[in-house]
Amino acid sequence: MTSGSIGSHRAFMGVCITLCVILSLTLYVGWKFYFFNVANRNTLIEKALYAEKKAQDLEKLGISLETAHTTPPTPSVLPKLPASSEATPPITPTASSASTTLAYSPSQNASLHPAESTIKAMPLLESSDEVVQALQLLDQYWKTESWKDRVPLVAHSERVAPLMKNFYEVQSAKDPLPGALVSKARYQINGTEILYFSYAGTRPTGSLEIAMLRGPQGKFLVDWESLTGYGEMSFQELRTKRPTSPVLVRSYVRLFEYYNYEFSDSKKYLCIKLLSESGDNSVYAYCERGTPLAQWIERDLASTGPTGFKGYTMLISFPPNARSNQCVILDKVVAQRWLNLP
Repeated sequence: MTSGSIGSHRAFMGVCITLCVILSLTLYVGWKFYFFNVANRNTLIEKALYAEKKAQDLEKLGISLETAHTTPPTPSVLPKLPASSEATPPITPTASSASTTLAYSPSQNASLHPAESTIKAMPLLESSDEVVQALQLLDQYWKTESWKDRVPLVAHSERVAPLMKNFYEVQSAKDPLPGALVSKARYQINGTEILYFSYAGTRPTGSLEIAMLRGPQGKFLVDWESLTGYGEMSFQELRTKRPTSPVLVRSYVRLFEYYNYEFSDSKKYLCIKLLSESGDNSVYAYCERGTPLAQWIERDLASTGPTGFKGYTMLISFPPNARSNQCVILDKVVAQRWLNLP
């Protein structure tokens, strides 16, 4: 073999080896990229499935996943203040021409929903004796285990004591647990001065709100009813007993689209979803479209969007011989918050 042929053979082998190396590297990188994409895709699928399940779980509670993470909820103790901290504009009910088969009559219209409140933000001096005393009283409240020993710490104690007995001994309910103190403020609502404290919490809103009212001695005391979200019956008891007489409840509410049983006509009825204060139970409440109560609700809840919610104090009842344990009559909205002032 000549030297020229040997050189050509070596050059050919060099080119082949180089091509093999390049091909191997290409295959290696390609396979690695492929398996990385597969693994990444599987991870994204798992996350999507998890997010979808979480969204479905929250939807059962009447909350959207997006709202739960990105939109600050409206306080349940107080209605949301406008940017100017002045009272919200009054709502003027319009006349109704709808039929009236629920708890509604023309002479009762004005009383089936609350009048608009006058709310003013007031200066808050955090180092003042009143604020320091209020925080000390709250600390004492949380450390007091017996509800009977808590009675002197709550506003309107004579009226509220029987409610506390019902809440703790009959309903076997418990107080929500506070997390870190998030904010504090001072308001005047219809001439009544309150201190307002917001804590991190496990409720559907992610917060625990506490209003404190002046007591007989001038000291601020806990508004226990709005703190606990007190209702005359627990949601579970409501669904079991199906009372046909109005029962007072506090719940998170939102506009909803569920029409069934006695309330299957979506053109006739307006539906709202009622979520219990702990977020573990719900019912659907209905009133007739076109009535002042329905018009007021649609306007008041319009600002929450399709998945937001507010805190209402309401009277609800079941229709006679109710076919379901989850569809109730909305008899009255007592207050557009959990704090019910005269």
